[in-house]
Amino acid sequence: MVYAFVEIFLMFLFQLFFTGFEDKLKGEIVSYLSRKFSDKEVNYLIELKSVGWEVQGIESYDIKIVRGSSNYRGYQTFKVQICRGDSAKEFFISALVRTFENVLIAKKNLRHGVVIDSRDKIYDLFLFEKVETTFLRDGYVCDVSKILGKAVRKPVREGEIIFENYFEDLPLVKAGEMVRVIARIGNVRIETTGVAKGDGKLSEKVRILNPNSGKLFYGRVVSEGVVEVEIEN
Repeated sequence: MVYAFVEIFLMFLFQLFFTGFEDKLKGEIVSYLSRKFSDKEVNYLIELKSVGWEVQGIESYDIKIVRGSSNYRGYQTFKVQICRGDSAKEFFISALVRTFENVLIAKKNLRHGVVIDSRDKIYDLFLFEKVETTFLRDGYVCDVSKILGKAVRKPVREGEIIFENYFEDLPLVKAGEMVRVIARIGNVRIETTGVAKGDGKLSEKVRILNPNSGKLFYGRVVSEGVVEVEIEN
């Protein structure tokens, strides 16, 4: 009976030491990810999937994450270095990095074509909610500047997580409007005006009417109400 009690006590101590090592290792992973992805506001929860038996019970060692993956969420493998005095050892561990972020959510149903033209409108139509993003596809919106000045390109349901590809850029040039035309011939720059014959977004080509000659030509949209034409010598 005494032997059984001693065995249980030793197992308890072993589990206690190993738990301390695991907690320390998880903390180092969180610190590593927070430094590497400092531009993101993320809460991390680490679930270790494999830790070699040879590293158990060494909670007094210094731990350093040497290398991780290029992503900050999902299943990952980390290269770990443990040191005490002059001795050092490296090994790999697998972990599930669970992430929780403030993500934009639709407060109401949105129809196609709604223009997000002010921050007040953003906060009228959307709200931020902390959700688990571990396995969400890329492109979810955590920064309102990603959608400001854009239009909804598809119907969105109330409560839906918002992704960047739900929106499209607005035309910088609109059909029938006068535009400023910048023509370049080598190092020479000439400015004139024309009439846009179609809508155009940034970098798109649109047909422009010269009101004096009646001729049509193509210009590339470079900013709001401005197109650029390159003429070969």
